[in-house]
Amino acid sequence: MATLKGFGSLAAIPAEKMTDKITRRIVAGEKSMAVWVDIKAGAHAAAHSHPHEQIVWMIKGKMDFRIGSDRRVLKAGDVAGA
Repeated sequence: MATLKGFGSLAAIPAEKMTDKITRRIVAGEKSMAVWVDIKAGAHAAAHSHPHEQIVWMIKGKMDFRIGSDRRVLKAGDVAGA
């Protein structure tokens, strides 16, 4: 995982292939982390949880997203937190 101090670029962070349709780039500081996820059409990620808060910001496209029992279709510009 890349540790960021100072300035950087998303393109310089190595992409990690999760599945044939999902890749991610992770950068972390001492107390926080940001994950850029690229999800292709038709991909599925299993329900999961984190011990920390998660903020989702849809840059483009749309996807079904669930927080607990609440389901929404997120589209470009939408945000969600859990």
